[in-house]
Amino acid sequence: MGRLTVNGIDALSDDFAALARLPDSVIDGILDAEADVILPAQRAEIEKQWNGPKNLSTGMSAKSIKKGKVKKDRDGRSLSIYPKGTRKRGGQTTRNAEIAFINEYGKRGQPARPAIDAANKKKEEEAVAAGERVYNQFLDSRNL
Repeated sequence: MGRLTVNGIDALSDDFAALARLPDSVIDGILDAEADVILPAQRAEIEKQWNGPKNLSTGMSAKSIKKGKVKKDRDGRSLSIYPKGTRKRGGQTTRNAEIAFINEYGKRGQPARPAIDAANKKKEEEAVAAGERVYNQFLDSRNL
């Protein structure tokens, strides 16, 4: 009867275990690389789509789009890109996120102009590729 011997299975098992314990710094790097692709795309698309009547746009909505910090919760890690800050409109202060929501989804008498969604879809593959580069650098550093 034949005999089967395996050499190096323990090292392979250790490598898989290391991949399962992906360091937070690598996850953060992936999220950051993807956000660096999406952020300018959202700003550009907002500039293109959200010009007001008679071209009254000041560009404040596009400028308000910022990248947050990586946050950890029970579901994992995340990094948000969203409109930050407020602005004065008449006598009241309005959050830039509220203005962006109305522009993105519309309201009675104002059609939706989904610039954020369009930018995300346009740059989806490029963002994934940027995150993949970070992950591959990690794998290369482990000789995997």
